Amino acid sequence: MDEIEYCDKIANILGIDEACLQIFSEASDAVNVLSLSEECDKCDYHGIATVPAYGIKPIVINTTYPLQLYLKRNNSTYCQQSFTFEEHGIYGLNITEQNCSDIYTIESPDLFYIPLIIAVCSYIALLLLWNILKCIYHSEWVTQIRERNVPFSELESDLGSPSSPEGPPLVIPEIMPVIIKKGRVRSLDVFRGICILIMIFVNYGGGKYWFFKHSPWNGLTVADLVFPWFLWIMGASIAISLRSQLRSCLSRKRLFLRVLQRSIILIALGVILNTSGTKLTSFENLRFPGVLQRIGMSYFVVASIETAFMKPQGSFQYGRWLIIQDILDSWIQWFVIFALTATQVLLTLMLPVPGCPTGYLGPGGWQNYSSNPNCTGGAAGYIDRLIFGQNHIYQRPTCQSVYNTMVPYDPEGILGTLTSVLNVYLGVQAGRIILSYHYTFSRITRWMVWAILMGIIAGVLCNFSKNDGIIPVNKNLWSLSFVLALASMAFIMQTVLYIVVDAKRWWSGSPFFYAGMNSIVLYIGHEVTKHMFPWSWRPYKQTHEEYLAMNLWGATLWMFIAYILYKKNIVITV
Repeated sequence: MDEIEYCDKIANILGIDEACLQIFSEASDAVNVLSLSEECDKCDYHGIATVPAYGIKPIVINTTYPLQLYLKRNNSTYCQQSFTFEEHGIYGLNITEQNCSDIYTIESPDLFYIPLIIAVCSYIALLLLWNILKCIYHSEWVTQIRERNVPFSELESDLGSPSSPEGPPLVIPEIMPVIIKKGRVRSLDVFRGICILIMIFVNYGGGKYWFFKHSPWNGLTVADLVFPWFLWIMGASIAISLRSQLRSCLSRKRLFLRVLQRSIILIALGVILNTSGTKLTSFENLRFPGVLQRIGMSYFVVASIETAFMKPQGSFQYGRWLIIQDILDSWIQWFVIFALTATQVLLTLMLPVPGCPTGYLGPGGWQNYSSNPNCTGGAAGYIDRLIFGQNHIYQRPTCQSVYNTMVPYDPEGILGTLTSVLNVYLGVQAGRIILSYHYTFSRITRWMVWAILMGIIAGVLCNFSKNDGIIPVNKNLWSLSFVLALASMAFIMQTVLYIVVDAKRWWSGSPFFYAGMNSIVLYIGHEVTKHMFPWSWRPYKQTHEEYLAMNLWGATLWMFIAYILYKKNIVITV
């Protein structure tokens, strides 16, 4: 029988992230085929097929991660090799009486990344076209204004508000850094908009690409970045907003009531959204934790601390220590944050969990050679199951597909909320730098120092590796190293955006700026409508191309809605 014809019968039904391996055996005995995903840390091989003597066996292989194959004959090792299979490829493996060949390619795999390249190029082309048309439009508009002799001070700016009579910010090249005039830090809104649009794209499916999905356990993907960045930006906004309200002579009691009200609304909306997409809600399995719940709780803790201890004006009484006035002004807040973080770390590493090793940080299931199958998340999972109940937390953890985890685990649980508070407060520190230092050089220097410091500490905690170290980088656990690593990236991102958008004004921040102005509306809206037309539909061919087009369309549609809201001067806050 011809090789390609035989495997083609399976190739016609291969789905996303699947390939076909065809094994040809000339051995006189049956051969057992076992596999192990390289993503599965400290796992055993598991059987996937049996090749008959002098037979042919086609096997459907998952291509998400590199795979190790282990062939056994008469319960003894026959051969073992690793291979990176690619989507829709057809591969062959020959078995003889003595050994097996290397895996070879029969039919080349699909170039699954081509749709991504086309999509990126298309968006760049559309952005360039938009800017060209905008320049032409404004050029004609300026000419008409000059002909009518209308003063520019009476016109509206690109933001829809009267242009400042003060003119552009003062720039003194070479000698002094840029002094930014008082007003909204646009780069924060741009950063927030980038996060919310990536979050929408990822939640819609991310084109079914594995790197737009959350990590099974340790490590980072694109999908793991946006939520902690969003919390970090929220922290920066808290610092700026509360300082402004304290300066306007609002009482701290009134501010605290506002914080409490907003937190309750966010938590309530989160619980409501947990029922989205279900036909009938049952109180027996209603999920309590969630994304908005974590935002609400983190906001409540951080905003309450700042409301109680933030000074309406920065202090300048530190003499030689004036260079760190932003830290000295908030030493009480930092003490509380350190206490909460230490509580999370101590509970994670030292809390006795029945039937599990103390300090266990793994996903359970097959991990650690199946010795702790019901210990998913260690102390974090145990506390959530104890307080919420097993039926009221997330039932399908991301580690399930790789580690065969059978125990429910919630990535937005209680212990992770304590480190998310640190996540938010590192954003508060970024905002306090904006309030305390008015020179561009001073701001970006301090942001980069924080970025380097947080990155080094995170690296030491995880031993600069994926699965080793005291505390690995883990989004499911919201581990300390994860928070510090993502905060480091956030400081760097904010620095770059600040230079490009606020200081140099090389980029207006559009279209992400519009999404950043109504981020909560976009998040709630996309959650409610994720299975509705025109945001999504049932794909016809089930390919990356179709899923990518649909998911990008959904995110783009929300970006357009954000633009309309902005142009209508509608900003909805909770």
